[in-house]
Amino acid sequence: MKFISSVVALLASVRQALGHGYIYRVTADNTIYPGWDVAIDPWLSPPASRIAYGGGIVGPIINISSPNMACNMGRSPVPSAIAQVRAGSNISFHWSHWLYSHKGPITAWMAPYSGDIANVNVNELEFFKIAEDTVDAAGVWANVRMMNRTNNTWTATIPADIKPGKYIIRHEIVALHFSLGTVPGWEMLPVGPQFYMTCFNFQVTGGGDASPEGVKFPGAYRADEPGMRFDVRNASTSVDKRYTPLGPAVYKSRYSVELTPKEVTMVSPTGGGAEADASYYQAQKVFLEQQGAIVAYFDSIGG
Repeated sequence: MKFISSVVALLASVRQALGHGYIYRVTADNTIYPGWDVAIDPWLSPPASRIAYGGGIVGPIINISSPNMACNMGRSPVPSAIAQVRAGSNISFHWSHWLYSHKGPITAWMAPYSGDIANVNVNELEFFKIAEDTVDAAGVWANVRMMNRTNNTWTATIPADIKPGKYIIRHEIVALHFSLGTVPGWEMLPVGPQFYMTCFNFQVTGGGDASPEGVKFPGAYRADEPGMRFDVRNASTSVDKRYTPLGPAVYKSRYSVELTPKEVTMVSPTGGGAEADASYYQAQKVFLEQQGAIVAYFDSIGG
């Protein structure tokens, strides 16, 4: 494909910006969907169908009062596809290489919507938290477990009892490494948590009737929450290793369901056939390898 050479040529110019990870793939109820690949997807012609909002950045959102706290910056193009999942099934978010230094909680949220997604104002949606992972008793953070144990993949479960319908699913990593102060060489960066999020379009089926109460972004987090400031560098030796999660508590389904596993299927990233897909995956492989090297470098200098 013609875009392959363009992508590879652009790698050098985007290395500085791509020290952070992004979600390049989502497995939802055993169907594998392409995420929004920040290196490849902007150059596809014609544009490919995606369940993710496009145009997001790999850098953090810092201001918790920003409208970008909902679903990142840009949010264009809006999702042109919708993932089909059953209530009670799992969703796995496959990250590119993440930074060991960027320790903090990982969460997933859902917000119901109606009508055409192109007309949805994500800042008016009410999100409820469905999953959360923070720090364990040994001081090991969620992002470290995600990298070391599950190959940069994090999984959440759709509550079994929620009302069927259309939902935006918001997935977020909060990095707390600069929440109390920066380190030598990074003094120019603001002190405070860094928020990395992506939103996806889902259709949920099932027999539930729950409509959990939600919160809006911005507004879900407060600047004075204890979880905004935490010593992640010394959590394993701190007298107080407890971390207070940000925002509301996780919604817990009133019951569980037994689901027959679906056959694993993969959605084409290009819609152009096997040859086009193979070229896409090759370009993605090249970029993920280079992005991994960039991340390793930033980890080595404490970034």
